[in-house]
Amino acid sequence: MRTKDRWAVALLGLAALAFAGLACESGGSSEPAAVTPTSPLPDATGGVYLALGDSIAAGGSASDASASYVALVAQALRSRFGGELVLHSQAVAGHTTQDLIELQLPEAFERLVAGDVRLITVTIALNDLDVYFIDGACLPDPSVPACPLEGGLLGVEQRLDRILGELREAGPGATIVILAYPNFYSGTGHQLERPAEIAFDLLNGVISTVAKRHNVLVADPRAAFQGRGNELTHLLDAEPDFHPNDAGHRVIADAFLAVLGLSTDGGTD
Repeated sequence: MRTKDRWAVALLGLAALAFAGLACESGGSSEPAAVTPTSPLPDATGGVYLALGDSIAAGGSASDASASYVALVAQALRSRFGGELVLHSQAVAGHTTQDLIELQLPEAFERLVAGDVRLITVTIALNDLDVYFIDGACLPDPSVPACPLEGGLLGVEQRLDRILGELREAGPGATIVILAYPNFYSGTGHQLERPAEIAFDLLNGVISTVAKRHNVLVADPRAAFQGRGNELTHLLDAEPDFHPNDAGHRVIADAFLAVLGLSTDGGTD
């Protein structure tokens, strides 16, 4: 399999693990509200781009590191701030919000204390939901009372609140952008397509709500993924994988650049 984690197993049709795979899927069609950052990206040279998150941020299933959304955003930032801009990616496949708190935030704080952080991107929370989707009550509709998703989302909200709150406190002048997950199964006809839409609509609502509290922008590639799961992921590969392919990573990068008011070449839109 292209990916070693349990999500790929879900794609082979094992029902119990398919619920776990749903935790990796994106939400529905409601749109998180954009939030204006405390300060725009500064007009200066150099600086640091700090990337935090899970397998998507770590470049899961991109053809190589340069094709990941984080690398593409860094490329555009270098066009804006010069080649001296440094990318520090701390993203790790499989990480949950709790993992980010324990294993990524400490180094992120060190970078922020050192200063000159231009941008922080955060892609996290999809792996938090896997435990709730090994419960058969969550299919075909994870919003029903019998599914324990609601309790899981309360925990996600608390941990996201801590993550974004502490990042904002440590970097009051940094621009922070968090991802709203697209539905990677959209348009595929996969059994997880509809449950994923429901579950991640709820998750993205939590992400948007917490982002507003801390003056954090939301990058939203969901419309661009609508009906294009076969085109933008590896779901049609011989070894199916929900992770975005190079085209999917480009779409996600474009969503981050759009909310920052940047074009792919680093210019201002």
